[in-house]
Amino acid sequence: MNVINKISDILDEKRRSKQKRIKERNDRMRALGKNPTKKGWGTMVNTGSGGINKNPIDRVYDVAQQQKNIAEEKELQERRSGEVKRK
Repeated sequence: MNVINKISDILDEKRRSKQKRIKERNDRMRALGKNPTKKGWGTMVNTGSGGINKNPIDRVYDVAQQQKNIAEEKELQERRSGEVKRK
């Protein structure tokens, strides 16, 4: 067995152990009635140009407005879900 295969096996074992820890943690959270959320980026803003770096000065207002709209939509969804839970 060469060195590359050994390294590959070690990395695979690390990945498997991390996945196992995450699954166990999620199971514990679900048992407590909590929802294990996926962490990461929120909703992306569509600038329409394929990238914000092409000419950001022209898009500053548009991006800011889109971010406000996304925040308002999320707030409305949270309110609606809260109303459903109260009923």
